[in-house]
Amino acid sequence: MTPYIDGHCHLNSPELRGELERHIDEARSAGVERMLVVGTDLRTSEEAISISRGHFDSGVRASVGVHPHDASSVGSSLPEALTDLAKDPVVVAIGEVGLDYHYNYSPVKVQRDVMISQILWAEEADLPIVFHVRDAFDDFFSILRDYPVGPERAVVHCFSGSLKEAKSCLDLGFYLGFGGMITFKRADGIRECLASCPIDRIILETDSPWLAPVPLRGKTNSPLNMPLIYKAAAEVLRVRDSVVADAVWTNGMNLYRWENE
Repeated sequence: MTPYIDGHCHLNSPELRGELERHIDEARSAGVERMLVVGTDLRTSEEAISISRGHFDSGVRASVGVHPHDASSVGSSLPEALTDLAKDPVVVAIGEVGLDYHYNYSPVKVQRDVMISQILWAEEADLPIVFHVRDAFDDFFSILRDYPVGPERAVVHCFSGSLKEAKSCLDLGFYLGFGGMITFKRADGIRECLASCPIDRIILETDSPWLAPVPLRGKTNSPLNMPLIYKAAAEVLRVRDSVVADAVWTNGMNLYRWENE
């Protein structure tokens, strides 16, 4: 059977890093052969790289960037210490990047400026982007009109928008990321978005240690739970599990350029 990808996880989080070897070994035993560890600021980006270097042969890779929650930590002028991280060969993406108006932990203008700076950084580094967007799609699309990102060069991870917003992302050629929320009882809207998404534009992820799928909801999530998410996605899409696994593997290889490894 085609192996699984965890397209977005935080093995650099305190909840998982303490037992890092166990979490990676368990995921590998469950058939997860690619894991993307995502940075949210300078420190966690450095940690993502360190974890990937130590587990390169286990298919662990890194994404480096600044989450909108942490945008105030850098300002619009990204520090050289951060941008230099993209030169490391274990780094396959910039992110997670974007806008989060649900919490507004960083001011809106700062979030917008930092998103623009990271789009330009990704273009210079020739890397795809992992976007985080929550309650901010109007501004997200507005920025992309002025600072476009090419087709198949981005994923909107943990997608939580409307069907219309999903279509707009797909029209840009982006991938959509889905995780444990597709198993939640009140997530009909997200399942509808997944059902409408072409299978060649889907990335599956845990976003661990958060958003554990049912029946583990409320517990610490880990890449070990990817088979539950693949099974749930197959049910929503009304196809065999193997069809989803084949498609998501191909999508991940294309987005993160893992195909030659």
